[in-house]
Amino acid sequence: MNRKTKNASKYLVLMELFLLFVVISLGYLLVRQTKRSIVSLMQTRMLDISNTAAAMVDGDVLRDLKPEDEGTEGYENVMRTLGYFRDNIDLKYIYCIRDMGDGTFTFGLDPTLEDPGEFGSPIVYTDALYRASKGTPAADEVYYEDAWGSFYSAYSPVSDSHGNVAGIIAVDFSAEWYNAQLSSLTWTTILVAFLSLLIGGVLVTTIVTRSQRKIETIHGQLNELESTLLQEMGNTAAGEEPQTHAKSDDPDTIDSLGKQIQIMQEELKTQIAHVHGQAYRDGLTGVKSKHAYLDAEQTMDGQLRDGTQPAFAIVVCDVNGLKQINDRLGHKAGDEYIRNSCRMICDIFTHSPVYRVGGDEFVVILTGRDYEQRRALMHELHSLSSAHITTGGAIVSGGMAEYDSEKDHFTHEVFERADTAMYREKAVLRSLGAVSREDEPEQTGHEPGFEDILAMSVRKHILIADDMETNREILGDLLMEDYDILYAADGMETLEVLRKYKDEIALLILDLYMPKLSGKEVLTEMQTDGDLMFIPVIVLTIDQQAELECLKIGAMDFIPKPYPDIDIIKARIAKCIEMAENRDLIRRTQRDKLTGLFNFDYFIRYVNHYDQHYRGAPFDALVCCVSDYHSVTEQYGRQYGELVLRSIGSAMYKLARRTGGIGCRKEGELFLLYCPHQREYDTLLKKYTDDLFLDQEMADKVMVRYGIYENAQEEPDIEERFVRAKLAAEKAEDDPQALYGIYGNHNSTVCMTGPFPDET
Repeated sequence: MNRKTKNASKYLVLMELFLLFVVISLGYLLVRQTKRSIVSLMQTRMLDISNTAAAMVDGDVLRDLKPEDEGTEGYENVMRTLGYFRDNIDLKYIYCIRDMGDGTFTFGLDPTLEDPGEFGSPIVYTDALYRASKGTPAADEVYYEDAWGSFYSAYSPVSDSHGNVAGIIAVDFSAEWYNAQLSSLTWTTILVAFLSLLIGGVLVTTIVTRSQRKIETIHGQLNELESTLLQEMGNTAAGEEPQTHAKSDDPDTIDSLGKQIQIMQEELKTQIAHVHGQAYRDGLTGVKSKHAYLDAEQTMDGQLRDGTQPAFAIVVCDVNGLKQINDRLGHKAGDEYIRNSCRMICDIFTHSPVYRVGGDEFVVILTGRDYEQRRALMHELHSLSSAHITTGGAIVSGGMAEYDSEKDHFTHEVFERADTAMYREKAVLRSLGAVSREDEPEQTGHEPGFEDILAMSVRKHILIADDMETNREILGDLLMEDYDILYAADGMETLEVLRKYKDEIALLILDLYMPKLSGKEVLTEMQTDGDLMFIPVIVLTIDQQAELECLKIGAMDFIPKPYPDIDIIKARIAKCIEMAENRDLIRRTQRDKLTGLFNFDYFIRYVNHYDQHYRGAPFDALVCCVSDYHSVTEQYGRQYGELVLRSIGSAMYKLARRTGGIGCRKEGELFLLYCPHQREYDTLLKKYTDDLFLDQEMADKVMVRYGIYENAQEEPDIEERFVRAKLAAEKAEDDPQALYGIYGNHNSTVCMTGPFPDET
């Protein structure tokens, strides 16, 4: 053997030893670094899933949920959210955990289809679970065992509106699957290292020239590993080719592996960001979702505590008439109406975030420029919605409340005031002819006939009430070409003329500041007079602050002083008269003239709609009647009796809104209500009975009793439901301490419940 061969052998041995050392070292580092990266990726993915699920659960609801709540909206929302992750993400289990407060934890709601955890049964304690109970999301670093197997779990706390941990969302991954991924990676790396050593020994003479090819082979295997992991983690859809990346020319395999892992991490972050985007973006309108609003509210609460929150206001918007569109034109048309309403809101509040927090409800948080122009923007929203009542388009009720540092400690307090203001605006728009949930006018398809043409050809009377003679004459001269004009110089004379010509006056133009009775006092008096309450009123004023108050007590529109262009005045007058006539036509066909509630025929029709739309849902039939009403009218007069009935009708209307039901006056003193089943009739009926009458004197003279037939939908005959409820009310009249009676479902007995509370 010559020197060269010996040297070659020597170098071969040295090369093989060096190669063996390099391969072993590189393999060890490769396995260690890759394991660490994969473990980090696994834990990150587990926490991203649990955090996303926790963000979609309402903590105020989760805190009090029990198995007995099954079927309620809150229970079903939580189970539907957890079920979505169970069905769409490759994990073993997802469920809720309850912190018992003594270092132990038990099962909460568990949507597992087979062998779910029993509510209240103990959970295996881990350090990660304990950290989650203190408000910090955490994942297990070592697996644990329980009755279902061996698992690694991630835990994310769910906070309520006060920032307290209301529950914990847990996701389980099989320890066998988890460890198999690491084991597979280890053996793959060992195999690659062994093959590299074998091929290096055989091809030592060409190792330099072929080293690049070997590195490319390793990169190809890493690409395959990357695709496998991404497929395993759900980043690549079924049937879709995984995303590939250009091969690296970097000869350092450790760096190359680091780059591959970095690419995997970036892709996973992109996917998680996409999932978050879907959760925080409303799919129908493209604005922010309810979850995004709850996050914003939580952030603002923190800034309120720190004193760093700038001035802001909240606008609550409700889309009018959505149910009618869905019922008549279908949900596709309803969705388009929601989108149009959303566009209108966004076009007005261009510098503020808009959130869709319910089916037909939106919230806007005003800061900066929009906050400075808030009143003008709200006026624009009202004007557009009012115009759309007759011209078509989206009608949105909006209410605004401003943050008051002296009385507001949380954002939701501002929200609640805005919500109350929104309902006032809804009432205003309804008075102008807008349709809401409570009012659903029928489309009769009536073509104008001889009576309509005759009515349109008759000159209408307008009463102008103003203490300034010059103002009366100027306005009268402008309008007398189209209308017959009557005049009044003070509030008392205005009421006298109204009562004298009540059947002929089509419109009252009313000045707010007059002697004897002011314009506001005239409006208030008209609302208590059944003959005058439906005459439309336009208010003359220079006081813009008084507009909302006048709308609340019956005004339909305003004419500012000094007077605008005559064409504007005539257009407003014509619009008000037209809306009043349309409203009166609807009222005459659908509603009781005295109380404004549905008449019996339309009430039965809507009960049928409720039964068909909410199949299987429990509903109650409720009857309210005045005890010995004829004695009341004989003793105090017919007008006093009608005032009693109007008071009861107003209370029944409020009760219908509170319960989500519908009410009617059937005949005389008999009132009906059909509503979803209520659990607390004691509290509910006591509250509405206390607010029933205008004064204590009337309450002392009149006694009402209620009768309830629960789960009324089980009786096919609708009229029979209310016959049974009336029997319960009549039975209640026999007991002076009973406020209501419940019709018994067994042997047709009447069960008395809820003694009338002591007035003292």
